[in-house]
Amino acid sequence: MNTKFFVPVAQPGTGETGGVKLRTRDSQGDGTRSIVISEVRERAEDGQGSLLAALSGADVVRLLQADAAIVVALSERSFDIAADRVAWLRKSIESSLARAAAAKAGVAAAAAAPAAAPAAVSAPAVAAAVPAASPVFLGKPEAVQPTPPKPRNNGPLDVAALKPRHVTIPKIGLKFYVPGAWRDSVMSNGMRFHDDEGGTVLEAIGYLRPDVSLNKWIEQRVAIIKHEMRYLKQDGEAYALNGAEWGDRVTGRAIEFTGTIPGHAGESRYLVAFIRVDGIVAALTLRAPAEAFEDNRALYKWFLARVEIDEMAAPEPYRAPASGGRTREDDPAERDAPAVFGFSMEGRIGRLRAMAYSLLIFLPMVALAIVIPLLGIKDGNGVMAVIGISVIVSAIFCVRLMVLRMHDVNLSGKWIIGFMLAVAVCGAAGGKEFATFGSVIFWLGMIIIYCFIPGTDGDNDFGDAPGPNSTLVKVGAGVFIVFQLFSLGAQGKMRSAGGYDAMRAERTSWTSADGAMTIAFPAKPNEVPVPAGVSERLGSGGVQQLGATLKGTVYSVQVIDLGQTPPDAEALLQRMQDTVVGADGELVSGATQRRLGSYAAREVKVRARGGKMRWAKMTTAGTRMYMAMAESPDAKSEQAAEAFLNSFILNR
Repeated sequence: MNTKFFVPVAQPGTGETGGVKLRTRDSQGDGTRSIVISEVRERAEDGQGSLLAALSGADVVRLLQADAAIVVALSERSFDIAADRVAWLRKSIESSLARAAAAKAGVAAAAAAPAAAPAAVSAPAVAAAVPAASPVFLGKPEAVQPTPPKPRNNGPLDVAALKPRHVTIPKIGLKFYVPGAWRDSVMSNGMRFHDDEGGTVLEAIGYLRPDVSLNKWIEQRVAIIKHEMRYLKQDGEAYALNGAEWGDRVTGRAIEFTGTIPGHAGESRYLVAFIRVDGIVAALTLRAPAEAFEDNRALYKWFLARVEIDEMAAPEPYRAPASGGRTREDDPAERDAPAVFGFSMEGRIGRLRAMAYSLLIFLPMVALAIVIPLLGIKDGNGVMAVIGISVIVSAIFCVRLMVLRMHDVNLSGKWIIGFMLAVAVCGAAGGKEFATFGSVIFWLGMIIIYCFIPGTDGDNDFGDAPGPNSTLVKVGAGVFIVFQLFSLGAQGKMRSAGGYDAMRAERTSWTSADGAMTIAFPAKPNEVPVPAGVSERLGSGGVQQLGATLKGTVYSVQVIDLGQTPPDAEALLQRMQDTVVGADGELVSGATQRRLGSYAAREVKVRARGGKMRWAKMTTAGTRMYMAMAESPDAKSEQAAEAFLNSFILNR
């Protein structure tokens, strides 16, 4: 309650807090009001140019409108004080002030007229008797700030007068003593203590870090201090600490800093003690106004000499990576990294683990493509359904890995989902160019984050630091990188072979008149006259032929009405194959006993005179024969030709 905070105000008032109006906000959009306060000026600024006032916590509670909450912004995170809790604090403060005013009025009355009985104190009299504190309004950082607490007299330390109490942080076995009058509060990974009289603030935190040396621990924490508290300057080099019961088991060093806290008039001093024992590291920070700090050095020395760490706090501590970070010490099962397959978006994964997991996610799709012919699924629609479901499930797992990787660099995964939705909406609305450009930017950004940007040191807004990478994870990441390089090479080869031509083309789906055959042409097809030789070979049945040409490759489809069901489908397919090979061709490969749905089919590859290539796929269904063929001057269009034949679907 006595701590000074920066508070945004809408009306500064005059001289005293009477007339001061605090500036609240509706951050949730539901009408609930709250105000942000902080000991650091920058954290209290609301971005709207509000005037800031330096008020005690008690004054903030008293001046805040009813049904409003308080958000206390700390250096790393924030915590909320709900409106009902604020109301309870306000009643407590008012009750305490009323009792103090009543006692003061009673003493004054007794001094003026000892024989008179004490008179009742009315509410207006109490309010008049307790003047409100005068806030300091801050238009600029160098404005006049609150006077620091009066330092204690320097002299021998009277331990008995401190009435010390023993404190333990069970997670890490950190034990120490603090004066009994110091207030305490719980932090996410430690505790904080306040000396309201002298202005000292003590923070104690600790982690299980078997792989972090004392020097590395000091380096990490000093980097955080220099980043988050730029107003501090280091005083001298680190010096050794020696506890009363440490011996050789515990090692420690301390570093002192000096600086002016934003919102304070005088300088403050910081002492940060770094301690390590049996894989446990701790940091204890003592902060006080400079004069009070020097006055209390004996107290701080006594305090640090009696810090202990229980070596049995974690007999099998989780070994976090050397980069540091908070681990989950409570339950070993909870310390496991997120699973490869799952739907939870909680947690973080590092770069190597993300790559190894990606390999495991895509391998089932590769295996499915290999074993689909062995599954006995004869219907083309069934095959497409199985592939479609596997693609959707894999895409969900891939997005999950992206989200977990974003969490590792302290970015919300909502950015991924939001950007994907924006690209999809723009594409559906006809903004093809924007959708394409956005997709390219998105994937480039994800590749950079996914593979190159390291995660944040230690814990962040999305959880604990990832665990160490096993040998299996490292091998999987290496295989993933090899696959990616191979994929890039294959895509380059495909691009040079013209395989992307059909993919980039405006593909046109065509369905035969009887609805039995569907195929995707790389360009709009046109009716093509039927060669006389084909009519002579196949009799008088009707023949329909369509064709399209792209990059020198001719794509064609023939639908032949035989007039009756052929008695021997394989023999008929053989005749069609001979027609495709022709007199000048050489059969490079021919797949017999293939099926499209429940019908016999055949797929062939032919090399003709002059290096020309032909690819064909044919089948019979009822009284009709269906054939798709691609003919190219050379073998460079093989990828595009295969894509054309693979789009051949029989809808019977």
